[in-house]
Amino acid sequence: MNSTIVRTPYYGADTTEIVESPRALCADEDPELFFPIGDTGPSLLWEEEAKAVCRRCPLMESCLQGALERNENYGVFGGLSAKERRSLKRRAARNRTA
Repeated sequence: MNSTIVRTPYYGADTTEIVESPRALCADEDPELFFPIGDTGPSLLWEEEAKAVCRRCPLMESCLQGALERNENYGVFGGLSAKERRSLKRRAARNRTA
């Protein structure tokens, strides 16, 4: 747990509170779910199941941002597959040049 100290402009610490960091929902799932092999048949079902976990996760946006920054080439991160992340990056690059 992280402890946060809130400071006022007049004195030192005003209060000390324990800040709970949200936990990624994927931490409780089988990691293989997020790394389906292939992009047909049962792999598509796994991918959709992984995306469903992501959609319920409080860290979905930061997870996606991290995957984009790290150039993750495989797996489902932040609710998007590797193919969808590549497409998103290409679209963003085209918009920057336009």
